[in-house]
Amino acid sequence: MKGTKRASSLAKLSPKKSLTALAIGAALAVCTPQAIAADAFNGQVKGVIVDSQNNALSGTKITLVHKEKNITRTIVTNANGEYDVRRLPIGEYRVTIEKPGYEGYEESNLLVKLGSPIVFNGQIVQAGIDIERISVVGSSFAQIDLASSTGGIVVTAGELEKLPVNSGFESIALLAPGVTSNDEFDAASFGGGSSAENAYYLNGINITYAKTGIGSVNLPWEAIAQTEILTGGVSPEFGGALGGIVNAVSKSGSNEFKFGAYGRIDPESTREHHDDLFGTDGQVFNITEDDESTFTRASIWASGPIIEDKLFFYAVYAPQKNDYDAAKSSVIDQGESTSDRYFANVDWYITDEHSIGFTAIGFTNEDEGNSYSYDYETGEVGNTPSRYRVKTGGDIFGAKYTGILTDDLSLEIVAGRTVDEIFNSATSTDPRVWSKLSGTWVHVSSESTATVTDGEFTRDQFRADLNWTWEDHDFKFGFDYVNIDVDYAASPNGVSGREGWWDVYYAGSSDRSGLPEGTPVVKQRIRTDFTDSEVESTAFYIQDTWQVTDDLVLNLGLRYSEMHNTVSDGRKYVDVDGQWAPRVQAIYDIDGEGTSKVFFTYGRYYQPVSANMNITQGGARRDVHYYYHVGETDSNGEIVLTPDGSPSTGALVTPDGVVIQPGISEPSLIASDNIESMYSDEFTLGYERELENNMVFGIRGIYRDLGRSIEDTDYGPVINKYFEANGIDADASWTYVLANPGRTLDITYDFNGDGTPEHVVIPGSEIGLPKPERQYGAIETTLRGDLGEKFHFNASYTWSHSWGNTEGLVRSDNGQADPGWTTSYDYAELMDHSNGNLPNDRRHSIKLNGYYDITDDLALGFNARINSGMPINKFGYHPDSVDSCEAGSPWEDCWGQGYGHVSFYDENGDPAPRGSSGETDWLYELDMNLTYNTQIGGGDLMLKATIYNVFNSDTQTNVEQTRTQWGDTGLIANPNWGDTSGRLGARFMSFEARYSF
Repeated sequence: MKGTKRASSLAKLSPKKSLTALAIGAALAVCTPQAIAADAFNGQVKGVIVDSQNNALSGTKITLVHKEKNITRTIVTNANGEYDVRRLPIGEYRVTIEKPGYEGYEESNLLVKLGSPIVFNGQIVQAGIDIERISVVGSSFAQIDLASSTGGIVVTAGELEKLPVNSGFESIALLAPGVTSNDEFDAASFGGGSSAENAYYLNGINITYAKTGIGSVNLPWEAIAQTEILTGGVSPEFGGALGGIVNAVSKSGSNEFKFGAYGRIDPESTREHHDDLFGTDGQVFNITEDDESTFTRASIWASGPIIEDKLFFYAVYAPQKNDYDAAKSSVIDQGESTSDRYFANVDWYITDEHSIGFTAIGFTNEDEGNSYSYDYETGEVGNTPSRYRVKTGGDIFGAKYTGILTDDLSLEIVAGRTVDEIFNSATSTDPRVWSKLSGTWVHVSSESTATVTDGEFTRDQFRADLNWTWEDHDFKFGFDYVNIDVDYAASPNGVSGREGWWDVYYAGSSDRSGLPEGTPVVKQRIRTDFTDSEVESTAFYIQDTWQVTDDLVLNLGLRYSEMHNTVSDGRKYVDVDGQWAPRVQAIYDIDGEGTSKVFFTYGRYYQPVSANMNITQGGARRDVHYYYHVGETDSNGEIVLTPDGSPSTGALVTPDGVVIQPGISEPSLIASDNIESMYSDEFTLGYERELENNMVFGIRGIYRDLGRSIEDTDYGPVINKYFEANGIDADASWTYVLANPGRTLDITYDFNGDGTPEHVVIPGSEIGLPKPERQYGAIETTLRGDLGEKFHFNASYTWSHSWGNTEGLVRSDNGQADPGWTTSYDYAELMDHSNGNLPNDRRHSIKLNGYYDITDDLALGFNARINSGMPINKFGYHPDSVDSCEAGSPWEDCWGQGYGHVSFYDENGDPAPRGSSGETDWLYELDMNLTYNTQIGGGDLMLKATIYNVFNSDTQTNVEQTRTQWGDTGLIANPNWGDTSGRLGARFMSFEARYSF
């Protein structure tokens, strides 16, 4: 009989202080309820009820009452004494156990969390039996989840109140082992994946940033009740992410009217400022001494019953503002960023078993101010400003139905729409101008915006999840549909004919201008974008949580998905089906007591093509470069700007321009006909054990392997070789195609305009592109729990290694945030010697966070992180006639040299493999806070003071990685290579107050 097979083990237990403790502790320790699949977006309670002889009690009534909503769920134990209550609103519950002829039992404070179910086992005794009046009545909570081996943590709003953790999902994610920060994108990396490969949910609604997938929309943080961070072994109801899952649930109303207000200020007066950063050559890298910032946030909220026990509301309005001065070497921005955010939630409990929830969120953000000319050496600010204004954000509307159809059958349906807009207003027509005539890049213009943008991304979502328990099986079935409509247009700023992004520099040996090496040149880049298209994905999944034996649980899951991306006229340029993703977990209860487990997981995860790719690759993007001789320069040899803001230019060298992208949105040319989805496989093996004093120790080994990737590549050199070999009179220069690197290219297009399309099929072995590689291996060791009654902590040490030739969808080592559209794989020569330690490789990571209750009202929180540094590269100029550019290669013309100093070679032309040139300094970071709670005027007052970066560490987070540059004698070493270019943010303080009544 499940959950009762080890009654004889009672005699083996060591004596306790009382017979009561012995009876309760021993009996309940052997209660192992049937494995039940976790509920992704709600709470869940399950367990086993036994009598004083440890015999299962069928027909026992379990009643759970939500203490704030009075929502009541009642269930009766089965023949094995087991029960399972699904789809519970999170919060505190009162639980009663009742059976005719037995003493009842009540637990008054059962906290139900998101994610893993609460295992609440109970023992009751027959009425009238008096074992020394020790009612063997009692309960226990399992610390080990024997039904799942998904890795991650759950953090509640109450816990965050006591921790020095900044608001935002990325900050919470960093509390989990295996998650590292990516300072380039201000986003998290899970398990070696790029920052664009995670997914974010709130109340079941997908809130991932639709354009790039980097992070989530900017929510009103006060509304978040609990956040679950999933780092591995993710079950099949989640898809579309190779990295991790952030799954949150909001606060909601109750039977008591509540009101409150919150305020936060991070004053400039408490901020430290790191010294300015200078390169070895004396040129300034980063101006920080003159930066200023004061951040403020306020929230007001109300909640309560519209109809008692039935209909509840929660609403919050949360504006915030950041007043800042942001200094650069020649420009200073003085402005403010504001965000008017709101959140509203209505929950209607039609009955205790059926409910509908409605969610509305507003997340509008605006950044506006003035840019002035600026001399960082004297601090002199110019008198004539250039105005800028950027606005982003939108609204989210969602609805969720939750139904308990029978004790064994439940259903949840979620529908939502997210509208996210981005636009800026150019208050001046000055274009962007950068110059490298002085040796390092200098921003010489003071434009209000470099690109005029107007875009809207609309995500529609529908999902349904059904749970059915049958004998030893707990089945989950689901359907998931997402459609993103992309409406976007962008063009460079500037007056007609002089618009563009301007660069002034010295030509390299294969510069696209055609000028001799070392010649000063001005490049005008005019890139325009337009698309009105969509991204659509559909998925089905099934999972069986199977209690094979009393000690062995198998989670057998399978997710099937298909997706497509279109161009503006609705034709598909990516159309992929057959994405079968198995997810398997095996969990074994080692000692049969439910206090330890060993587990294994395998999962395949697919990543859709980003909505941003509909702009960069599938849109009508036209990218043309014009090259000029340098015009007038000043006494220092720097370029002079003309009255329209563009640089002074001499004769035009390329009258027709160099067309990089022709603005064609022909699906057969945009992507290879045989393109398949990006995916990764993950294996984990782990062990977890409950220790004394409610502590849990765990160790987990992880291996992730990128099986396939999608990249854009200029296949022009390869296709032209194919034309030449097959006697075809056509030209495919600058033909960027989306494909799977290392595999066959298959495209059909009329390259010579004769009315007959050329069908080009070139095997991967003849193309010469390496297969994508990204591997991640790690050992995570964790310890969580309590030391005594006052000290609560979570600790972890992770050894990991991330290696290969691609970071993934984005590149943080050169700051490219366009998913799938980086310089990786643009040309074969850019991948020479690209295999090595990847940018998210942090070999060692130590984390310790928690709080100490000094008194009942005062708590000291801490959050410490120690990380080894990131790998350093030597980005240089690719030499002629070697590796991919050797004679006879399809890439022998070495067009990748036109990108400049971006290949893996040093100043001598010798290979410099990726990540082989050392690593940045170790990062030591400590944040601390004091939180004080008291009651004033019948309400609750919270005061909190936090110090971020207590020791004001200025540890480098990034360095200059460009190794080569052009000098008077040709290619020389960049004297600034290895110099610090980014650092940990300086110390600052935050003061918060919350009052609720």
